[in-house]
Amino acid sequence: MKIQPGVGYNFDSSSHGFTLDTSDPFPSVAVAPTTHPFKIVNVALRTSGGATTVTYQVQSGTLNNLVPLIDDYASGTTVKLDRTTAGVANPPTAELVTASYDATTKTCYITLRAGPKTASPYTYPDDDDTTNQYPVIVPGNVAPVSPDTDVWGFLVIGTITVDSITTPTTFTVNQNVSGSLWADRIKLAGITARYYYARI
Repeated sequence: MKIQPGVGYNFDSSSHGFTLDTSDPFPSVAVAPTTHPFKIVNVALRTSGGATTVTYQVQSGTLNNLVPLIDDYASGTTVKLDRTTAGVANPPTAELVTASYDATTKTCYITLRAGPKTASPYTYPDDDDTTNQYPVIVPGNVAPVSPDTDVWGFLVIGTITVDSITTPTTFTVNQNVSGSLWADRIKLAGITARYYYARI
């Protein structure tokens, strides 16, 4: 009797006998979770002292090759997104408080803020991470549709919307930015500075 390979199986024969292999010859490729710079991740509800807040993390990314800062609620300090400290969450975890949300839409705008050096040579963004001009991720209760100033440029990287500002039980995350960025600042006399961004 002769057995030939067929649809859904393979056949192997030798002097020791024969075998049928019925495993899938074209297994599905495992799909890894999609991640990218500035992705808002690990959004969760946190209850402490009877109050519930939303915590979140942002994947490390760069603005003009600078890694932005973010508030780390555990330490109460501002740290870089790429912080690596043994035993501490990486990336850092930030927390949204009641004032972080728009009262009507219940939306918080996770915003990248950066400004130029305040002294010559006035480069943008400021590369001194001890100044207010250095790139930082901040939560905001208003959409910076066009709030750019000579001091700072703003870009919403995503939003977090909750069902209740005071006692959130559910949330929705929307992502606007999907990569590291390069930005340009153009300032002309008498005109508010303009900021332009490109994904890299």
